[in-house]
Amino acid sequence: MSRHSPDREVTHRSLDGVRVRIAGPHDLGRPCTSVARVADGGRLHEISSGTRADALAWAGEVGVARFEEEFRIQGGRLRVGRARSRDIDTGVSDPMLAAVWEGRRHAIFTHLYHGRPADAVAFFGTLRLTEHDDGITADTRGRARRPEPAEMVKEVPGLGLLEITPLTGQTRKRLPSWRGASVAGGELFQDTIEGQGPYFLLALRSLLVTVLPEEDRVREVPGRLARLAVEAVR
Repeated sequence: MSRHSPDREVTHRSLDGVRVRIAGPHDLGRPCTSVARVADGGRLHEISSGTRADALAWAGEVGVARFEEEFRIQGGRLRVGRARSRDIDTGVSDPMLAAVWEGRRHAIFTHLYHGRPADAVAFFGTLRLTEHDDGITADTRGRARRPEPAEMVKEVPGLGLLEITPLTGQTRKRLPSWRGASVAGGELFQDTIEGQGPYFLLALRSLLVTVLPEEDRVREVPGRLARLAVEAVR
């Protein structure tokens, strides 16, 4: 008699407020981050959200030795520290300011090239931050806007990296021209990125899921995806 792993379930919230429930007999315990781009004053800023531990790990990865200043903003604390970004191809480095807004459990982090602490405070002033149990939302205000939907990024062992975004007229353009395989809730496509290998696209009723598979699990992904339920919930 075969034994099946019991289904697990987790819900995450993206920076633009979309809540996604993921369920299936997989390891769903890895953290989820959300990424969004904010256009403000002729500049495009990328912001990410995750746990406070995610934010501190990111700050360490970009080279922040210590946070130099701290501000109380929107019920949390904004900490800033200096680092340098280096272009791998040219070797040229630029000074940047790393900024981390911390709530109770979650955080938002970003960087500003040649930025000052006042610039970080001003940028976070263009966002209305709200912390929930399952993530943070960052609504734009004033002249700031989001030119595209936010994206969720989550690693699922045995499947790979999942990138989840709303299925809109804009994101639908990522789908191949051919018809995908019919799966529960939508269509499954497989394509290849030159120099990087195969990937999968799962087009659901209101979500688009890009799956960057683990290199040695590519053949198993369609079957494993068939046992994974991904849906937008209120």
